[in-house]
Amino acid sequence: MKKILLLFFFLFISADLIAQGFNSASGRNHPELNWQVAETENFLIMYPDRILGIELEAAAIAEETYQALSKNMGVEFRDKIRIYLSDEDEINNGFASPIGKGYTNIWVNTNDYSEIWTGKEKWLRKVVAHELAHIFHFKATWGSMGLLQFALGEPFTRSWAEGMGQYQTETWDSQRGDRWLRKAIFDSRPGFDDGQSIENARLMYAVGNSQLRYFTEKYGDSTLVEMMKLRKSVLGIFDRHDFYDAFDKTVDGGVNAFYEDWRKHMNVYYNSMAANMERVDSLNADLVSLPGQFYYDMAVSPDDSLIAVLSLGSMARPVRRLFIVQNDSTRKTRFAAEGGINFDVSWSADGKQIYYSRKARGEHSSIVNDIFSYDIGSGKEERLTTGRRARFPVEGPGESEISYIVNEDGTGNLFVMNVESGEEERITAYVGDIQLLWPLWIENKDSWLYHRFDEDGSRNLVLRDRETLSESILDEGDLDNRKAVLSPDGNQIAYTSLRDDIPNVFIYDFENEYSRRVTNLFTGGEVHGWMAETDTLDGERILIQASETKRRDGAYWASPEREVYQPEYSIPEAYTSWTEKTPPNEIPSIIEPDETLIMDRYRYSSFRNITHAASLALPYYADRDNWGLFATTNWVEPLGKHAISALGWVSFANPAEGSFGSINYLNNQFYPWLRFSLYKIPGNGRFYDDEFLFEELTGGEVYARWPLDRFEAPYQSGSIDAQLRHVLRDPIAAGRFDDSPRVPAPETGRQTDLQIGWQVKKQRPWRNNVIHPLDGRGIRVAVRGADKILASDVRFLTAELNTYTVLPAIGLHRIFAQIRVQSQWGKPFPQDFIGFSRYDNISLNLPGEAPHNFLGDADRVRGYRSFITGSQVAFGSLEYRIPFIPSLQTTILGVLNLGPTTLSLFSDAGVVRNARLDDGTRDTVTRWGAGAEVKNHIRLFG
Repeated sequence: MKKILLLFFFLFISADLIAQGFNSASGRNHPELNWQVAETENFLIMYPDRILGIELEAAAIAEETYQALSKNMGVEFRDKIRIYLSDEDEINNGFASPIGKGYTNIWVNTNDYSEIWTGKEKWLRKVVAHELAHIFHFKATWGSMGLLQFALGEPFTRSWAEGMGQYQTETWDSQRGDRWLRKAIFDSRPGFDDGQSIENARLMYAVGNSQLRYFTEKYGDSTLVEMMKLRKSVLGIFDRHDFYDAFDKTVDGGVNAFYEDWRKHMNVYYNSMAANMERVDSLNADLVSLPGQFYYDMAVSPDDSLIAVLSLGSMARPVRRLFIVQNDSTRKTRFAAEGGINFDVSWSADGKQIYYSRKARGEHSSIVNDIFSYDIGSGKEERLTTGRRARFPVEGPGESEISYIVNEDGTGNLFVMNVESGEEERITAYVGDIQLLWPLWIENKDSWLYHRFDEDGSRNLVLRDRETLSESILDEGDLDNRKAVLSPDGNQIAYTSLRDDIPNVFIYDFENEYSRRVTNLFTGGEVHGWMAETDTLDGERILIQASETKRRDGAYWASPEREVYQPEYSIPEAYTSWTEKTPPNEIPSIIEPDETLIMDRYRYSSFRNITHAASLALPYYADRDNWGLFATTNWVEPLGKHAISALGWVSFANPAEGSFGSINYLNNQFYPWLRFSLYKIPGNGRFYDDEFLFEELTGGEVYARWPLDRFEAPYQSGSIDAQLRHVLRDPIAAGRFDDSPRVPAPETGRQTDLQIGWQVKKQRPWRNNVIHPLDGRGIRVAVRGADKILASDVRFLTAELNTYTVLPAIGLHRIFAQIRVQSQWGKPFPQDFIGFSRYDNISLNLPGEAPHNFLGDADRVRGYRSFITGSQVAFGSLEYRIPFIPSLQTTILGVLNLGPTTLSLFSDAGVVRNARLDDGTRDTVTRWGAGAEVKNHIRLFG
């Protein structure tokens, strides 16, 4: 058992370390990319040659950032920091890793990042500086134990890590803090790990950001630096930094006292502000009943009869869905689409189509944005563009035409497509670091309106004339006015502005060229539609999304003519100054490219960049005849092209028979994922009659997995996998088994086999998917064959079809159905049986890239406690599953958690042909069982 526990420990470590490259987010390798290196004084900048030139921008930003951060945080680097830049996917993100003293992977050339953030900083400036701040933070808290200090303590909390990245490289603003923190404080729920809100991720950044600013204002930046230098001794040999211990030595009362001080300070600041602004009830409007707990986007049909709502059902069921809601008292709702739909839903002029963009697979399996339409009548979704990197579709200017923004290597440009012919026309020809968002066709002005984020960091609403191509800016100054909707008469727009560090609604009149405020809500409001006056309405209405709690969004039909409460007020500087707090050395918002910083250029070598991640050696003791030393080492390459993981344990008492080891190499240089393994390990665990059998496996294997784009769909994936193996199999303690006709003794021998499988699975996210999935379906077809080659002892062929589905029932009750058919020819080892187990199979949710599979998968007809094998097996199961207890809320020894419990009413049936019987004959055996079963979800180590 000690051997198995050591092996499982290795699996979790190695699989987690393997997921380090860009492919960890996209699920794809990109062998078509030709990687280059640009070397500067302090950095190695890696990039595909197709985005040549971006290294000049990154170099200038990185070197400027290095100078500021090294002074602010008291850190210098002996080795050059690696920065990886890629445009393979449209992902507005980057990440930093502490492996190898730190490197960062950043997705670049995005257009819609400016929708997520506010401020003047462009994407590369913001993300490179932010990720480098993480690496400097890693370095500042690094101990002599390396990554192992994360296993023994907490060098930093995630909130303070992200807060450090923002404090050191950004200013306090709306999207990076204020709008999320003020609502949480007002809601008396500043915690970001309560699982109650989709805003928690943003709130985690905001809390860390504000706490770093408050801490440095109160105690000074030098205190922050000194606190990060504090170390704890480990066995008098090593040292490590611990966040909580360092806080205790720096601040009276430690983290808890500081948190209470910060919370009270934030309460005074935000509640003083709230007393002089509007609350949601000031809209004098009833809450509109719409599907979902949180709203991403809404759009009102041209005739005001329907509302398209993109929402999230709940945090427990985080499925993004598009609904069509009747805009009357019935609120009749119809499901339209789901998945990675973006926040850019709009209607066609005739109200028969809904347009939006979503994430989809493009060229080379990249994740990109493409335009889709949904037909109201037929209920069919159609993909209008393929691999176009396009977003924000809107109707116009002509019939059957839509306008949208295309991301051209990070530059946003406006295009028009004829939906019927598919022909596309370019409208703008911007070049450089300019992004466009939220286009809107305005018929009365024969112009497009869009949000433009210029190279100098200015954000404006721009009106572009179709005939003259002239452009006029509707707003001047640092206002950050965003997505607009058109009034029923086409002479006005209502738009959302972040000028107050919180979204509020304004209206612009084209005739008098004048803007006026519509809301001054403390927790913010965003506009999504404008409804005309009707017989039942005494005036026009605008659809406003607003809420005073992070736990649920709300929508209201408010009057665009309402009077706004906006008194003059001021808050004492003692409570506002933290928002202006900056580090001693600030990084400029705009940094010009500098070619002179590049000292050398050359091709990237992935092998030379394989980096040590973590190694560990510990003594172990199983019994007096089995004790020794366990060790593991793990190496990765930052692009994920190579990963090496190895473990072994040497038995000092019995070196020959008690020592085991495994080495695994993962190669992602090609489109398929390839894994090569050599091992002498215990494995192949399964129930064999009334005993649990493990075998010692000595040999090697090659495993390949080929993702299939053809089967990609929302929450669905498909792949082909293959495994070629040559192994010596030696059952452990084989003498425990009686050599009977029904249960032949497991045999020792060599086996060379090949397995090929195809599978497709769809599974929507749900908090309790492991024990009670609300939906899902899957199919797997696999064939494994072995032959007497390379001195192997067996020749056989096994084929199987396994499929399942989950169907809805009453409420959260579900019906689960499974069918599995297996057939075996030839003569495998007895332990490679197909048939029915005496006990329920053991199932573990190991990481997807775990290098070894240890447990068998034989089915059991419940109600029977006898073992049976044969040459053909058919199995079927039907369950009626009932959620019983949401959670037992029980933790044992701090490592084992008992979670939700379900009750299942089941019926199993199976047939085994050519089954082995006790008297040595063979016959067909049928089984049917029914009953009830209680299941609980157990978590180990979180």
